[in-house]
Amino acid sequence: MKETLPIAIDVKNLSKEYLINNHYVKNEKNIPFFALRDISFTLYKGDVVGIIGSNGSGKSTLLKVLSKITKPTSGEAHFYGSVTAILDIGSNFHPEMSGRENVNIQLTIAKVHSSEFKSYQNKVKEFSEVGDFFDQPVKFYSSGMFLRLAFSIAFHLSSDIIILDEVLSVGDEGFRLKCQELLKFFTKEGKTILFVSHNRLEILELSNKCIWLEKGNIKKMGNPTEILGEYFAMHRDNFDAKKKIVEIEDLNENSNHSIGMINLSWDEQSAPGNDILAIHRLSVTATSSTDKIYPSLPFDIGFIIHKKKKGIHIGPFFFLQDVFYQPVLVGHFLNNMNQNNISSDLKNESGLIEMKCTIPPYFLAPGKYYLLLRFGMEENEWNNTSEEAFRFSEKLSFIIYPDANYVDLIGDISKGSVRPALNWTIQKL
Repeated sequence: MKETLPIAIDVKNLSKEYLINNHYVKNEKNIPFFALRDISFTLYKGDVVGIIGSNGSGKSTLLKVLSKITKPTSGEAHFYGSVTAILDIGSNFHPEMSGRENVNIQLTIAKVHSSEFKSYQNKVKEFSEVGDFFDQPVKFYSSGMFLRLAFSIAFHLSSDIIILDEVLSVGDEGFRLKCQELLKFFTKEGKTILFVSHNRLEILELSNKCIWLEKGNIKKMGNPTEILGEYFAMHRDNFDAKKKIVEIEDLNENSNHSIGMINLSWDEQSAPGNDILAIHRLSVTATSSTDKIYPSLPFDIGFIIHKKKKGIHIGPFFFLQDVFYQPVLVGHFLNNMNQNNISSDLKNESGLIEMKCTIPPYFLAPGKYYLLLRFGMEENEWNNTSEEAFRFSEKLSFIIYPDANYVDLIGDISKGSVRPALNWTIQKL
């Protein structure tokens, strides 16, 4: 849908180049390094945009250029409204002056009439919670007190556009929550906010758009849930590469990954496992004849194992994680509707064994989920200290698609993945 709100920030072909000394080259030649390369985006009035990216991706450089602390090498940025930036905590404060005196300086720069100084001072002091330190030199302030005063000044200057560089990570939890509430209030007033954060929940709670920077370029911009999911998946894949766990690289012909389901099988020679057990099939599939998994229908998580030894308890269970790798559900084999001791029942069994767990309808919200399958073993009785015998990679994923008539009045998966259909009773008293 085409944006109809007024433009707040318009960035076109913004680049920032630095010359870096290369000590490995004879005569120490300077080599060009682009902290930003051809950045373009448009933000509208009321947009709250979280910026993510690894260290060195260009996040802080972008904000410094937009705040006119650093000049761009090329390109331009246009702002439609007044701008306040909080990049370095206390950078605009004179250390020998008190908090009150520094507030007056900032109010003068912002061209606030002197008759309003007293009112602003009281508001800033109350919000900042610095108490008696308000009339003490700021050189005695802690970093948290600097943050509180800087935030309080910036927020009470009523700028149209607010630029923040990871400053919400400084300070105690109570003040951070208060700042978030104020940011939400500013959003309702139509202010535009651009901020850098490594806090996933912060971005999901505050922003309606997300910019992912990578090596000075915009890799993606759009819905925060989708972009953060892909961003965390990338980092998780990089982390998984360092772990010595069973990897499933070849999704064979029976795999339904293209439509969001899992259907893997192995023969006797290729079945992953060990001398205790091997897995011959693993599936996450719809229980009906539908071509996809939908929230209104049950679906099955199933596997076929080859138990190679009798006299050993085996403990199959799985974890479901959401797109941010946050835990959603634990499916433990001993936690079953019939209260069966499956572990004891299978102790003296061997050969092929099929297991299946059915997830009920109207339980999970649409979205992408990761399946972590685990097997434990125990010669005596199964317990939570039993040895882990076998595990699968976290790369296994499936998708629950919204039904054609699916309506979610709560929000996307970032507001929680478990959405059971509950029994409600309503009566007039």
